[in-house]
Amino acid sequence: MAKIGILGGTFNPIHNGHLALAKAAYEQYALDEVWLMPSKIPPHKAKKGILSEQHRLRMTELSAQTEPFFRASDWELKREGTTYTVDTMQELTTEFPEHRFYFIIGGDSALSFLSWREPKRILSYTNLLAGGRAGCEEENVKEMIRTLNTLTRQGKAAYVSLPNISISSSDIRTAIEMGVEEEAKKMIPTSVFQYIKEQKLYGFASLAALEAKMQRELPPKRYRHTVGVEHLSAAYAACYEVNQDKAMLAGVLHDCAKMYTDEELLTLSKEYGLEITPAEERNGFLLHAKVGAYFAKTKYGITDEDILSAIFYHTTGRPNMSIYEKITFLADYLEPFRTQPITPPLQEVRKLAFQDIDKAICIALKNTIQYITENGQELEQTTMQAFLYYNEVTKLYENPFAE
Repeated sequence: MAKIGILGGTFNPIHNGHLALAKAAYEQYALDEVWLMPSKIPPHKAKKGILSEQHRLRMTELSAQTEPFFRASDWELKREGTTYTVDTMQELTTEFPEHRFYFIIGGDSALSFLSWREPKRILSYTNLLAGGRAGCEEENVKEMIRTLNTLTRQGKAAYVSLPNISISSSDIRTAIEMGVEEEAKKMIPTSVFQYIKEQKLYGFASLAALEAKMQRELPPKRYRHTVGVEHLSAAYAACYEVNQDKAMLAGVLHDCAKMYTDEELLTLSKEYGLEITPAEERNGFLLHAKVGAYFAKTKYGITDEDILSAIFYHTTGRPNMSIYEKITFLADYLEPFRTQPITPPLQEVRKLAFQDIDKAICIALKNTIQYITENGQELEQTTMQAFLYYNEVTKLYENPFAE
């Protein structure tokens, strides 16, 4: 006869606190296995905000790989309708009469156990192992265990001793939604974090999360510029009838590598295998766009090529830009906090941007080239190529750089 622990829960997501409780029960009561069992429709929780069964089961499967005695079980997910523990345990004991089951719960659940559906019947099917949890006094949980044992007089409830672990699924979701990825990573297995990142769950790579991330990482002035670019990008996207979320994501991340020095950007570019032009080799600051696009993909979970290319070319521009590249390039140049003197004046170009984006880009490129050359700086040739392309398209300047 095998001794099987059952740890159920919404697992939205499953976390290290769940796994620590399961492991402690396994060790202290000589269990043979612990089955990690995500709930189908938890009767005591609202459905809103709960991930699909497929996602929760996959995260459970990944967590089960952390210990040889863990097993992921889809038992409750296969059932129809609302799931109750009493029904689950009855079915398990009927299906597996050769096993002895131990239902594992946290201290907070133990304290509310008498409010569950038919608690006495649950104890007729399974032993109950209740562990401590932050906020639940050990003695209160033990007192509840003594009370529960009077229901059957068979001593079927017992205490699992483990350090209080202050982790909750809501803490993890909040950390991800706010872009505090390092905090989230501490609370869940690495494989689960990677899955959440790849699948963009819980608002991973959402605008709110990325804004919060940029606010922490960028200097205040640079962050203010970033927000300006993000919002102006949304306005351009609405004007030209393209996806505003994509434009805003490019805007909020366009300077995500701007905090690095020229030397650091050059080192990072070489480390990541990015192509470096001679001008970029000598002027490392130009590389923040390329490194930013790399970070957007590898660090912030952006896979949309429209967004990545918009970040990549937002500094230099290029011939025949996509609409998202145009939006990010122009929003960066014309964002509301910019005050640089140009010809024609900024306000005129800002108005023009909503009427003819190619003409506005041509003017921005022409002024950029003029500023760089007048200040004795080195011009990246892609910028000159972009200007020549858009000047040919718009016919704005007959001889733009004549003395």
